[in-house]
Amino acid sequence: MSRNNAFYRRVSDLDALKINIYSKNIIKRFWFAVKTISILYFIKNRNIFIHQGSLWILFPVFFMKANFFQKLVFHLLTKVSKNNKLTIEVNDLIYEQSIDLELFVDKFFSFLQAKLYSIKECNYIFASHEMKNYASEKYNVLSKYSSVIINGAPELKDHSIIYEDEKWMESDKIKFVYAGSLNKGRQIEDLLTIFSENEDNLLIILGNEGEWLNEIKLSTNIIYLGNFEEGIAHYIVSKCDIGIIPYNENRFYYNLCFPTKVSFYITAGLPVLCTPLKELQNVFYNDNVILFNSFCNWKNTIKDINKEQIIKMKKSVDHIKKSYQWDFILKSLKFE
Repeated sequence: MSRNNAFYRRVSDLDALKINIYSKNIIKRFWFAVKTISILYFIKNRNIFIHQGSLWILFPVFFMKANFFQKLVFHLLTKVSKNNKLTIEVNDLIYEQSIDLELFVDKFFSFLQAKLYSIKECNYIFASHEMKNYASEKYNVLSKYSSVIINGAPELKDHSIIYEDEKWMESDKIKFVYAGSLNKGRQIEDLLTIFSENEDNLLIILGNEGEWLNEIKLSTNIIYLGNFEEGIAHYIVSKCDIGIIPYNENRFYYNLCFPTKVSFYITAGLPVLCTPLKELQNVFYNDNVILFNSFCNWKNTIKDINKEQIIKMKKSVDHIKKSYQWDFILKSLKFE
């Protein structure tokens, strides 16, 4: 949603017609679909920008499995691309993502992606360099029709009036922070074990789907704050010392994506402790802002890291943090 909102704000700065096709009201959604399809069918010589996820709202996968409906949809998209400059923003490769995140895997998405990424003269914006490389190789997306816009984060704002300082902020201990989804299976349980055995440091946790943390006894140095609106969460993160990304480095999709957490931490002024993910290692190979280490070594890494090292890394973060704000990243998004 952070990425979707950022693109929407960027497009709002332009003299453009914007169509939100989603509504909880089925009648409204049907009307939006009819209106959008009519516009796409007749429009010519325009720049058209579509979020990939919007296509599956406009053309539900259930209907796309019908061969006749599917042919009509891709005929329409081919026509749109031929008569206009069509750009599709690809924030995720749904099929590959569902496998590694252990979600329901609908193999039909592999077929849909192959069709979607082969529309003649269509342009594609991918959310990471590795995602672009993978799509180019697997789906034969030509480089002249593909580009990359990584995930950014908002500019840091002062929310001290809304979120008053708490005792943990005054602690002299090094404050590690995890901000993001907290559903089980993201190695959160392993993080809890590491920090419960290392009470010299604090672990601050915030994000959605973390209600289960209220049902277990946490070590006194582990603090679950709950879920917050993006701006307030950003402010809370800025009061910590180092952000953490414990993604499993052995899973393909984690190496393919550019996690939003990275920019969220960096724009908050924090260096990052991360598992050795391929996309991030390639992007940050020459910057002293991310400490890469296999998760099996994190227990010792967290124990050994010191404030002097963090201060040095924070100085490096200060030099690049504006480059990871959405306003800077989306300057490259132009419709000419």
